[in-house]
Amino acid sequence: MKLGHITSAVVGALALGAVALLAPRHASQAANPPAPASAVADAPVISAVLEAPRFKQIHGQPGFWRIGQTPDGVWWFVDNHDQTEFLNGVTTVQPQLLSFDPAKPAYESADWDGRPDSESLLHWADLTASRIHAIGFKSLGAWCNPALHDGRLPMTQDLNVWRWVPYTARLFSPDWRRAADYAIKSQAEPLKNNRNLIGYYTDNELSWDDNAVGARVYFDDLPVDDPNRREVLNIIEKTWPNVKSFNDDWNTKLTKWDELRGLAQLPMASNAAYDKLETRWLEHIARAYFEMTSTLVRKYDPNHLILGCRYRGWMPAEVARASRNLTDAQSLNYYASDSLLDSNTFRTLNEESGQPVVISEYSFHSLDGRSGNANHSRFPGEVRDQEARAAGYRLMTQRLARVTYVVGADWFQWMDEPPAGRRGDAEDCNLGVVDIHDRCYEQLVTAVQETAPLLNPLHAGSATAGDQMVWRTPPQGSHHATAFAGGQEMLNPK
Repeated sequence: MKLGHITSAVVGALALGAVALLAPRHASQAANPPAPASAVADAPVISAVLEAPRFKQIHGQPGFWRIGQTPDGVWWFVDNHDQTEFLNGVTTVQPQLLSFDPAKPAYESADWDGRPDSESLLHWADLTASRIHAIGFKSLGAWCNPALHDGRLPMTQDLNVWRWVPYTARLFSPDWRRAADYAIKSQAEPLKNNRNLIGYYTDNELSWDDNAVGARVYFDDLPVDDPNRREVLNIIEKTWPNVKSFNDDWNTKLTKWDELRGLAQLPMASNAAYDKLETRWLEHIARAYFEMTSTLVRKYDPNHLILGCRYRGWMPAEVARASRNLTDAQSLNYYASDSLLDSNTFRTLNEESGQPVVISEYSFHSLDGRSGNANHSRFPGEVRDQEARAAGYRLMTQRLARVTYVVGADWFQWMDEPPAGRRGDAEDCNLGVVDIHDRCYEQLVTAVQETAPLLNPLHAGSATAGDQMVWRTPPQGSHHATAFAGGQEMLNPK
C-alpha cells in the first residue's frame, strides 16, 4: 500500500488490524524486509518550474523526494511517485535507549532480539516500521536507526556536521572544512541512491548567539594571519568604507586599517557600533556555513533535499536570510505547551529564507507516564496528563497543516526516556508514543490515527482557510518564551 493520502477507508482497515499491529510481534511473525532501492545515475539537483500548472516551483530530483509549491501558494513534500504529502512523522526510532544510570531501567524494543548484527536490526526495523505505519505516522524523522533506511517508511537523516569538527576549529579554518567534508562524505555518499530518503538536516540546534559565533570569537587573541580574523576584518572594511567612519563609530584613533589588523582584540565599542558589525557578521558567517555544507552535500549526494539545520525554537532573521537559495527548506524544533504557533518566528523564517518549513521536533509530555519520568531536565512542552498529550497532538498537528508553507511535522520521540535519564545528558521525559516497556500510550495513538487522514485535506485548503486559532495572539515579547514555554490554558483546563 502506498504511503500518504491516507483515506478514511485506509484508517478503517488500520483499525481492524490495530490490536495485532500496534503490539510488538515476535521474530517468527515478521515478513522479510523489503529489498534495497535500486541505484540510479547521478544527476544534479534542480530547482525549476516543472509540470505546470501543477507546481509553481519544485525543488529536488525527479524520482526522489522533492518539495513543490502549487499555484495557490501551498508548499508540499512530493514523493518519488509525484504524490503531494503533508508528512507527519516520528523521531528517534531505535531498538534501545540506554539509561544515564546503567543500574536503572532503560528502553528496549520488544521487537528486537538484542543482537547487534545487521540481520537482527533489519528484522527489528521491519516489525517496528509496521507498528509505526499502523499508528498513522507517514515518515521517520531525525535520530532513527540506519536499518530503517531500507524499510517501508520515508526517512530523513541528521548529519550533525559540527559535531564532527574539532572543538577549537572555527568555521573558516581549514580543519573545519576538512572535518565537514569527511562527515558529509561518510554519511551522504552511501545514501545518494536511496529512494526512501527524503533529505538531510545538516545540524541540530546550533547556537547563533554572539558568545558562540560572534565577531569577537572569530577575532580576539587569534594569530594575525588566522583566516577567521581575516573574515572579520573584511566585514569591517565593507561596513565602514574608510578608517574615519570606523573611528567615528568606535571612538578609536586609527590612521590606517593595518593598525586594526595588528590589535590582539577588537576595540571596545558602543552598543550601536558593535551591533552594526554583529548584524553584518552574523549573516556573513551563516551564509558561509550554508554555502559550505550545502556544496558538500550536493557534491556527495546530488539527489536528495537539504532541509536546514533544525533551529532551536527561534532563529535570528540574518541566519534565515543567509540560507536563501542554498537549502531546500528550513527546519525548526518547536515546543509550546499551549499548542499555538508564534507568528513572528514562523513568518520570519519563511519570508527571510523564501523556503517552506519542516517542524523537525515537537511534542508534549506529562508526569503521569508509565515509565516514571519526573522531567528533572525541565524540558519544554509539559502538560497535565496523557489526555492533554493526545489533545496537544491533535491541536498542534492540525494547526501546522493549516499553514501554507509548513510541509510536515515530526513528533519527538518514539519511546519514553529512561526514568533516570538518557545516557549522555540525563534528559528524562515522558516523550514517547511507547513507554520504556514498549507499550503504546493508547490516547496518543488514537489521536495520531484519527488526525492522520485529516492532514492532507487541511493542508490542501490552507490557502483559503484563514488562520483563526493557529497563532498565539498577541505575540509574546521573547521568541524563546513563545517557542519553549508557552502557556498551558488550552491543554490544562481548570
